[in-house]
Amino acid sequence: MKTLKALKITSILNSIFCLCCITSLTCLAINRYCALGTFENIIDIIGGIPLLCWIINPVGIVSFIVCLVLFLIERKNQEVKQAMGKKWIWIFVWPVITTVFYFTSICLLVEITGGV
Repeated sequence: MKTLKALKITSILNSIFCLCCITSLTCLAINRYCALGTFENIIDIIGGIPLLCWIINPVGIVSFIVCLVLFLIERKNQEVKQAMGKKWIWIFVWPVITTVFYFTSICLLVEITGGV
C-alpha cells in the first residue's frame, strides 16, 4: 500500500509542477505581448515565482525512482497487486508528461524572453 500512497503524492507534486509551468509562461506571455501599464511589474513577479518552481525541480525523477522501488518491492504481494490494479502505469506516464512539459516550457520561455 506504500506504492499507492507514493503514487498519490507523485500525482500531486507533478500536477503542481505542470501548473507552475503553465502559470509562469502565461504570466510572462501576458507581460510580453500585452501593454498593461502599471500592472507589468506585478504580472512579471507573479510569473517569476512559479518559474523558479519548475526550472530547478527534480521532483519528476525523484518521485519516479521512489515509486518504482516501492512498486518492485510490493508487487509480489497478491493483496497489493489487486488493490493497485492498473494504477501502476502512472509510475511510467508521469515522467513522460513532466518531461514534455519541461521541454515545452523551456522552448516557450526562450521564445517569450526573446532568445538566448
